[in-house]
Amino acid sequence: MRRHIVLVLAVALVMALMGGVAVAQQPKYGGIWKDALGANPPHLDPVFATDTTSAEVGYQIFETLVGLSPEGEVIPLLAESWEVHDGGTRFVFNLRKGVRFHATTEGGTPTANGGREVTAHDWVWSFNYICSPETNSPRAYFVDMIKGYDDYVAGKADRLAGVTALDDYTLQIETSYPFAPFIQVLTYNTFVVLPKEDIEKWGTADFNFHPVGTGPFKFEQWLQDEKIVLSRNENYWMKDEYGNQLPYLDGIEFRIIVDYTIEYTEYKLGNIFQSYVDTPYYEEAKSGAVGQFFERPQMGTYYYGFNVELEPFTDKRVRQAFNYAIDRETLIDIVLEGRASPAKGVLPPGMFGYNPDLEGYDFNPEKAKQLLAEAGYPNGLEVTLQYNTNLGHKRLAEALQAQFAMIGVKLNLRNVDWGVHLDTVERGEVPFFRMGWVVDYPDPDNFLYVLLHSDNIGPQGNYSRFNNPDFDALTEGARLEGDTEVRRHLYQLAEKIVVEEAPWLFIYHYVDHSLVKDFVKGYELPAFGQYTNKFTKVWLDQ
Repeated sequence: MRRHIVLVLAVALVMALMGGVAVAQQPKYGGIWKDALGANPPHLDPVFATDTTSAEVGYQIFETLVGLSPEGEVIPLLAESWEVHDGGTRFVFNLRKGVRFHATTEGGTPTANGGREVTAHDWVWSFNYICSPETNSPRAYFVDMIKGYDDYVAGKADRLAGVTALDDYTLQIETSYPFAPFIQVLTYNTFVVLPKEDIEKWGTADFNFHPVGTGPFKFEQWLQDEKIVLSRNENYWMKDEYGNQLPYLDGIEFRIIVDYTIEYTEYKLGNIFQSYVDTPYYEEAKSGAVGQFFERPQMGTYYYGFNVELEPFTDKRVRQAFNYAIDRETLIDIVLEGRASPAKGVLPPGMFGYNPDLEGYDFNPEKAKQLLAEAGYPNGLEVTLQYNTNLGHKRLAEALQAQFAMIGVKLNLRNVDWGVHLDTVERGEVPFFRMGWVVDYPDPDNFLYVLLHSDNIGPQGNYSRFNNPDFDALTEGARLEGDTEVRRHLYQLAEKIVVEEAPWLFIYHYVDHSLVKDFVKGYELPAFGQYTNKFTKVWLDQ
């Protein structure tokens, strides 16, 4: 009997311990997620946001019809399902019921919309507002295949003919031609549902400082160059697998920290819970000694752009010479500790259409000198590189200074904050500039057409002001082509033209890194990078 009792007690103890473990792993409510942004976001209004810093905040406040999984697959979001008809030109979205706009923001101030439910009519209004020529959204053209877009933008129609509400919870979008990545485009942070009442209350300019959406977090405060504060949306529609309402966090505080050294120090002090891993701290972070380490290739390209309308970069030979002048492998090994892959062209590995046989530019200083001499610079030249303030950008630029000196190029460096940098580059005022692009939707159209087609010169994405009719024709043809292999071939031909014309100094493709405190649970590093991460299911085990 004594032995039986001991066994029963032992089993009970094991069950209790197991139960304790299970309870400990149940998500907990509460706590403020503390994070850092590398720059003051230019825009919190998603209609005008074109950069990853703005998007990182925007994805918490606003929501699209469809989203992306951490692996980059399209998943339902505010549309719980959809069907594709008429050869890929008609999309019917079945909307989720019970989705509401934020009822309050900024310390509990009621919003103009009153926290009402979102219907298909809000989506119709939102698409029309985003695409309106009066709104002038720099990313509206991402959906220029919607039926009636051209007439609406030209002022020949008073609405988008292709966007209609079939009933309160059914939205229909028709396109003028089958565009293969149309659903993927709708995951982009511009194409969110917006409350008409709040935009009319604040106006297009001031809505940027009083953003209202449907997302898991609400806007509370934006202290310029200091921090952005969000609070939990108490009426959020999503629930976890246990039926508990999300999100778990009480809010998010994004501090604006432009220096990675300071960011890492703040992380180690516990003042922020997540940090980008800069080169000097890579080995320590990777060891696991200071938190959970996440690393994965990212669909993005780091490059320096040449403004082909400004001297000396009007001459292709100068642009090619600069490409021959750099040793990408050495730069990556020394400056980035090997944490990237050399760029032969525009498209990153893993992207549909990526060409592993693309030749690109090898390290050939003598060829570079020859091209400069042919272009009229036998004794070299002096240029200024503008980059946005960041220690990592500075280290890479300084490393390039030495390599350019080998071919007689004196490289001056000018650093400015991100908002000024983006604004001056978009206006075409900067001859030579740092830039990077992380894919908005997983298709080469988002790289080649968006960044290099002549229709998109300026704020639309073509910062190099590249203009090549053959390239334009190929990318336009690829947009209309329904055959996957033909599309692949067209994009690869287009990329070869870009490499030959060299509007960019091709440098490397990103690998993303993130360091997160051990008490953080439910965190994932998405394939598209940290900026797309939502903290809906993140919780703090403290």
